[in-house]
Amino acid sequence: MDDSSHERAEIRPAEVTDLSSVETVARTTWPVTYANIIPDDIQHRLLDNWYSRESLSRALVAPGSAFFVAESRGSVIGFAQFMRRSEESVELTRIYVLPDRQQSGIGARLLHAGLAAFGEEGFTRMTVVVERDNISGRRFYERMAFAEPKELTQNVHGYSLELVEYRRLIP
Repeated sequence: MDDSSHERAEIRPAEVTDLSSVETVARTTWPVTYANIIPDDIQHRLLDNWYSRESLSRALVAPGSAFFVAESRGSVIGFAQFMRRSEESVELTRIYVLPDRQQSGIGARLLHAGLAAFGEEGFTRMTVVVERDNISGRRFYERMAFAEPKELTQNVHGYSLELVEYRRLIP
């Protein structure tokens, strides 16, 4: 990989003014990430539901939530959200980086921002749920020390997602 692929990006807490960019990143990333995994009509339904302005606005201020963006040259190129699930556990609920900016360390930096934030608060475990056939996503989590995969199924909008839950310790 050449040096241009390791671009400089600032990882910072998301703000209301970032939400339309977060939606754009999601709508750009999903068709690539979930091609031949989640049917297009289901992707559109989930994106409309989970990445609407209202839904993202609620996520940004939800109790127990930490929402980060990666910004490069004034543009949001990735994001991650974490949610407290118990006194010791936090879940990485979403993390996406624009397809042409992947493999540059941005995802790892977003993940580490959450690990640092929750580690300081005394949390000891992080979980993540990923689509079973999202092989690049699963490889990313495994490289990031997530282990103990457990398969599960979740029904969303009448569609069954085949998922894998991973966990890791928070240092």
